[in-house]
Amino acid sequence: MQVSVRTLGFADAQRRLRNAGRRLEPVLRGTLNTTATKTRTERIIKPMRSTIKGKRLRQALKIKRANTRRTESRIIPSSSGILIAEYAKWGYDSIDATRGRIWVMGPNGKKLAAGFVNPSSAGRKPLISRALKRGRKVQGAMGPSAAYWFKQLSDRATINWTNAFLQKEFKRRVEIELRKT
Repeated sequence: MQVSVRTLGFADAQRRLRNAGRRLEPVLRGTLNTTATKTRTERIIKPMRSTIKGKRLRQALKIKRANTRRTESRIIPSSSGILIAEYAKWGYDSIDATRGRIWVMGPNGKKLAAGFVNPSSAGRKPLISRALKRGRKVQGAMGPSAAYWFKQLSDRATINWTNAFLQKEFKRRVEIELRKT
């Protein structure tokens, strides 16, 4: 998903900075980078904090920052699944004596995960089996990816919040830059 936002007062700020002998590009890059970081923290990580550890989510939600060659800042979510063991709240619904369907709890409720649990076992670990050339391999089950949660939380309210924050941050940085002269 790609969202474009437009900064109001851009032409006016550019004119004011040019008259003061300052450049607009560093202000714009700083604004974009701060907005991406703050949006990731406030609109994605904080709602998910009770579900997945913040450190794990920050690793899965990379930020490509604006620089002198690229004047855009992006949040890039990983599409790799997150281990069920890294979820704070997970459970299973028994299907029969040896199989249970795994679910994880997210900000919008339960989400089924790939894998199974043996309800009759003592450990009740979330597992998944993979077919290999020489048999099967059992390993830890994966839950939904950061990209799934990112898409769930990227709604109209998040876009409006990001746009409002961008406007305030741009105005604040232009004023700071004008005060430097």
